[in-house]
Amino acid sequence: MDSGRAFYAGLLEALTNVMGSAKGYLRDHGPMVAMLSSHLGREMGLSRAECSGLFFGAILSDMGMVGLAEDAWENPTPQLAPDVRQRVELHPQRSEERVQGVPHLQDLAPLLRHHHEWWDGGGYPDGLRAREIPLGARILRLADTVAALGQQRPHRGPLGPQEVSEVVQRGLGKEFAPDVGECFLALQRAGSIPRFDWESYRHTVLRAAESLLPEEVSPLSTSQLLTIIANLIDAKDPYTAGHSRRVAVLAVAVAEQLDLDAHTRSVLWAGGYLHDLGKLAVPLRVLAKSGRLTDEEFAFIRAHPSDGAEILEGIPTLQHLTTGVRYHHERWDGSGYPEGLSGDRIPLVAQIMAVCDAYDAMTSTRAYRHSRDPQVARDEVSNQRGRHFGPEAAEAFLQVPEKIFDTLQAQHQEAEAARDVPPRVQTLRNIDPSVLGPAPQGATQAQPVEAR
Repeated sequence: MDSGRAFYAGLLEALTNVMGSAKGYLRDHGPMVAMLSSHLGREMGLSRAECSGLFFGAILSDMGMVGLAEDAWENPTPQLAPDVRQRVELHPQRSEERVQGVPHLQDLAPLLRHHHEWWDGGGYPDGLRAREIPLGARILRLADTVAALGQQRPHRGPLGPQEVSEVVQRGLGKEFAPDVGECFLALQRAGSIPRFDWESYRHTVLRAAESLLPEEVSPLSTSQLLTIIANLIDAKDPYTAGHSRRVAVLAVAVAEQLDLDAHTRSVLWAGGYLHDLGKLAVPLRVLAKSGRLTDEEFAFIRAHPSDGAEILEGIPTLQHLTTGVRYHHERWDGSGYPEGLSGDRIPLVAQIMAVCDAYDAMTSTRAYRHSRDPQVARDEVSNQRGRHFGPEAAEAFLQVPEKIFDTLQAQHQEAEAARDVPPRVQTLRNIDPSVLGPAPQGATQAQPVEAR
């Protein structure tokens, strides 16, 4: 498996992109908060390491929102409903818990927990006040608000610099720490706050990673970070607990049957964890829909391999994972997506990932059907050799030792027993009545199990 600072830094950049892949009004929010926070930190005398921590803290502060209050992101309203607000207010603790599992970033946990505390004690989750709030969290609170004010929202357009300054001025000593607010206002008056730029942002990701990471990052740390990213992907879709990891394990097992080299096994391992990265851009109402998908809804599903590949293509140390991610829904007979490749035009790593992904999908409960028995799913793989699946990849899959399937199935059953689907789906149905109603005009037929 790949290790080292460069690959790990690439995974951190992918994680920051995951947080920005919700294609609603929060698309650029985290990166904008990160850039402003680190700029304010430098002005307030923080060290390079502290500014780097602040940068990643800003990006990851909303990790806890994934799978918790997707309706607040995807169906924004001027005022949050009480039940939605209650869920939103849980996200700092969830972000704190998740960052504690990211090697080399555990020290950022207090920033994430306290980035919604107010100077006057009126924030959450702990009601801290004044200098009880860590300085980094005070900076995040202001940067978060300023970035939001400058962006489009459902009930208003973006505010201009003067309007933003007026809001900050009114909030001094209330929401915002006076010293942080005065620093921002001075920079704003001097025109010293640079406009957000994606190229600068990407360079800052790399510099921040170099500041925080040791020169040698262990394979174990890399595996832990892959797990964190996969857990976020799985959290978006309440029906796929543990899916990404199982696909990775099965893909490596198939590679072993084919006696593929160590590099290819490494690509399949990491690619298995990241193959559904693009699902972060698919609305929850689509992922959790129990009925037939409309053409528009299925377009979101068809786009997720390309969306995930585009994230990886922009990260030099992860570009070698792009092929499997982009083509894992192609079919041997040419009926797959996103490009309709057929036969040997489909790269072998994608053929392997396709059969492992399909098997795990078939043996999982989904919103639109119950799980299949593992033996029935393997029989389906056998029946679809040379049609859905590449013959070589399918045959190797069927030769994977039984003990691997048994171990994964036991873990799978445990994960499914622990998942919390009904409340989320019920919340979703309150937002989108069509989930419970008949298929709307233009709906597609239910897709095969592996398509979603």
